[in-house]
Amino acid sequence: MTTNSDRFKYSDPQDPFALIPTPWGEMEAWRASTMATGTMGCLVQIHQIVRNDTAELQEKTVAFDAKKASVLRTVNRLLSFMSRVDALTSRVEALEAKRKADEQAAREFEEPIEEPSGTEEPQADDTHVPGGELHALVPEPALELEGDEAEFELPEPQDPTGTVVPQPVAIQLNKE
Repeated sequence: MTTNSDRFKYSDPQDPFALIPTPWGEMEAWRASTMATGTMGCLVQIHQIVRNDTAELQEKTVAFDAKKASVLRTVNRLLSFMSRVDALTSRVEALEAKRKADEQAAREFEEPIEEPSGTEEPQADDTHVPGGELHALVPEPALELEGDEAEFELPEPQDPTGTVVPQPVAIQLNKE
């Protein structure tokens, strides 16, 4: 059976009580080894603290990025909504302006037109209201034409060369 002392002998062939030079001064080998292991143990603890802090910081960063993305989505939705509200507001304002212009035009149209001075309203007995009864038509006077106007005729066209002008091709094709 192997004891702890035998195990240390094989792992450290040096005499544990021998004096050796160290950064802390000259001391026994076992004491220098213990101090160095203690220092290394402290470094391991510091390493674990840093690793834990890094993991915690990474979790906080991921949570912050998720919150930031959520806020950005909300802001984008709000901006989209506001742009649609602005477009709707401008349409309503345009319709309101058109309605006011139409009302103004209707008011101007409804205002009575002033008649020029010197015109009088017709008397009640001067107006004739047709009742539907038949009456005789008055013949219109005949137009009398002067001598030149009554017998006006166009002269026949004459060909100066004395040849016959042929019909256009399009007219000949339509006769088929």
